[in-house]
Amino acid sequence: MAPGASGLKKKLLIAAAILVAGLALVHYYFGDRGRFTTEPEYTGLARTVTGNDLVSEHDPAATLRFDPAYRYIGGQKFILYGVADTEQHFFVETNPDGKLESVYWVQYEAYLPGKPYTYDYRDSPLRVTLGDYEFMTDTEFFAFDPNRKRRRGTDGSMVRQFLASKGLEYPREVAYARMVYLTDESRQKELMIIFMGDLASYGLTAAELEEGGGAARWPDVERAHLERIESTLEVLSDDSTG
Repeated sequence: MAPGASGLKKKLLIAAAILVAGLALVHYYFGDRGRFTTEPEYTGLARTVTGNDLVSEHDPAATLRFDPAYRYIGGQKFILYGVADTEQHFFVETNPDGKLESVYWVQYEAYLPGKPYTYDYRDSPLRVTLGDYEFMTDTEFFAFDPNRKRRRGTDGSMVRQFLASKGLEYPREVAYARMVYLTDESRQKELMIIFMGDLASYGLTAAELEEGGGAARWPDVERAHLERIESTLEVLSDDSTG
């Protein structure tokens, strides 16, 4: 090897390592949309709550009426990822020990003026009708690990942070349904209702479903989960409230 060649090779390897590390850092920094999410605010919310009625005067102008088994624990607003005005409200059902049995997470979201993005849930496999509104719907199940590291600044992380401030966390086994209604033809505004309940109440665990032992039962559990929504939540248009 020529004199100085080993030193040059070493410098090239160091430069390459620095370049790779730099590219990884840039990818992490700009790929982390959550860093653009603002801190939550708890006052000045656009929707109001009276008893178990969550009233919205726009997008859409409708009242969500929850079963008395649920109690309202508050709401928050923030700018999600720096692009979407987001307002969340929470109604919860707890057991005698104060642990969460199920939760309604209601989210009103709209892209900020000038943002070119749109919402698209047309591939959602299910449709659920509540009142005059048809919601594009997905369901799933999962095991919740409170110790698993998760991305910051997502709407889900904001939910977990809010629930934790109330001394609550998800059940360890979760049955999940997400229902979305796009409020106008622009497809830039949405009402999203997520309902999560304790999967254990159906006599199954996520592991059993994933391993196939209870897979045949999932359609029945899914149906029961959606029927529970239909029996505990009404969506009333502004001309049908009362």
